[in-house]
Amino acid sequence: MSNVRPPESLLRKISKLFLPLWGIRAGLYLTLQHIFKRKFTVQYPEQRIEIDTNFRGKVTLLNRGTIEDSICNCCRKCEAICPVDCIRVVPLAGEDKKKRPLIYDVDMNKCLYCNLCEEVCPEHCVVLDPVYDYSSYSHDGLYFTIKGVSRPATAAELEEIRLFHEAEEGEKVRQRELRKKEAEAKKMAGAATGGAENKKENAEGE
Repeated sequence: MSNVRPPESLLRKISKLFLPLWGIRAGLYLTLQHIFKRKFTVQYPEQRIEIDTNFRGKVTLLNRGTIEDSICNCCRKCEAICPVDCIRVVPLAGEDKKKRPLIYDVDMNKCLYCNLCEEVCPEHCVVLDPVYDYSSYSHDGLYFTIKGVSRPATAAELEEIRLFHEAEEGEKVRQRELRKKEAEAKKMAGAATGGAENKKENAEGE
């Protein structure tokens, strides 16, 4: 079997010569297109771009000013629903017998930013803050304890939580009244049915 390579065709030689030049031309054309346009580069970290409010960033636990005064009631629903088990909660019962998180660890190395922990929280104190600059050179730097994930809730967030609770309480009252009305309707229907059956029996007896 011969190892002699066949001679290159003229078309192949021309393509090898002009293809790099074509790439340079395309790059220069793109540069010239934007050279006179308004610059959109920001000088990070002195300047920061505005993040959309729906951006899912770092998992955050809200409190009322201090870590000890946490809004969290340690229901552990966020821990249970997390698909990658990146949340660990250990409750502590205080003097008022209310449970508060003694340990609230979040492993952001595994977080999927799925937002399920925020949606399932009955106290609305778990949020995915629009924070994106918490990178680390090691995996340990992305493992946050309760001090690393906690922050005081703003006045707007506290008001939103209050409105959530009022709406939920109103829905519970509405559901109780609805069940009560249904029970009364069934009772009245049963009484009416029983009365009709008694009349029928009396008519047959006569």
